[in-house]
Amino acid sequence: MSARPDAPSALARLEASLPGLPGGADWLAWRRAALAALASVGLPTPRDDAWKYTNLRLLERRDLAPATAQLLPTSALEALPTPTGPRLVFVDGRFHAGLSASALPEGVTLALAAPAIPPPATTAAAGIAVEDRIRTLNALLGRGADHLVIARGGTPGHTLEIVHVATGGGAYPHVALDLGNGASLDLLEYQIGPQQGDAFVAKVTDATLAAGARLAHTTIQLTGDRTVLLDDLRITLSADAHYQHRLVALGGQVTRFDLTVTLLAPGAEAHLAGLLFADGSREQHVRTLVDHRAPHGTSDQLYRGVAGGRGRGSYDGKVVVREGAAKTSSRQSSRNLLLGADAAIDTRPQLEINADDVKCAHGATTGTLDEHMLFYLLTRGLDRETARALLTYAFVEDVLKLLGDGPVRQAVESRALARLPAAATIREFVA
Repeated sequence: MSARPDAPSALARLEASLPGLPGGADWLAWRRAALAALASVGLPTPRDDAWKYTNLRLLERRDLAPATAQLLPTSALEALPTPTGPRLVFVDGRFHAGLSASALPEGVTLALAAPAIPPPATTAAAGIAVEDRIRTLNALLGRGADHLVIARGGTPGHTLEIVHVATGGGAYPHVALDLGNGASLDLLEYQIGPQQGDAFVAKVTDATLAAGARLAHTTIQLTGDRTVLLDDLRITLSADAHYQHRLVALGGQVTRFDLTVTLLAPGAEAHLAGLLFADGSREQHVRTLVDHRAPHGTSDQLYRGVAGGRGRGSYDGKVVVREGAAKTSSRQSSRNLLLGADAAIDTRPQLEINADDVKCAHGATTGTLDEHMLFYLLTRGLDRETARALLTYAFVEDVLKLLGDGPVRQAVESRALARLPAAATIREFVA
């Protein structure tokens, strides 16, 4: 692939940061080779089909170097609901023991990144596929993967929280989860950051679920208004494993979630849902790939987007059913609500079916509030503002109700309602 004229300027400045990263001479040599390879092809652009809705041009003016150690104000965590179990805090990609609370449940271990392990083989420019470029950036500027291992049959009694804090500059966290046979974990992940100043986060998560394992994963994105967040999650499911992901994206300047779920064996299930708020000039993007490689797999996706002002958003979801993956059941639903004439949300559900005897369906809509429903409420005596407020709330409720009825739902709902028109009117009906 030919060099991109717009990318190397942003990446070239990173050369000075490499000697200060952990690891010996071998790691430094690998990082320099990986940076040169990445600079030669550039970061993804809308010319790449998988990134057609996401433009990273503003990164040309950003400092992507890893953030220096900063004192984190205690108020940074006070806005979050009180944890009901262990909380692990990572600041700019580094584990922060002083802010983390409570011992891990029995059967759960945490092994922090160790840069002394040999680096990967040198990456050639031609070998960096577009879907791996953010991961390459994470690898060459990060400190390796922090591993959470949930032992066979482990069943933590409380939700495990992971809080990722970006203080400004670059952050490159990488978390790997390994769930043993029959293991179960409820994982609540927060992403927070400063409301003032620029921040860039290139985050990677890898999760492997053994036979019969269950991972219920919730991501609440509350980063600052000048944060660019690129979050790459890859999940692998064995026989009868269940993965559930709930996303609520409220913050950031430009954010993107890439979620790849691979169902390797019969009986695997993946249930994905998300709510994206793109108000002001904010951009919220989601791209999913669900890969059915075995028979009797199940997946469903439910994504809702709300855009106002000059906000932009997108849902780009693909389901692949491989040859031999009979009895697969898959559904996609993407509905998007535009609250203003200058807002826009793109949606592209895709099905690639290479097997017989499957049940696959998708649906997508983008538009304003349903005029028929609005008319119905007006005929029942509601004024227009109240009717519009209730219909807007009903739209986002599709995803909010999946968070349950506890303090997390209450906190997220409060923040979401504050961003909607006629928030006070809505609260009168849902309090």
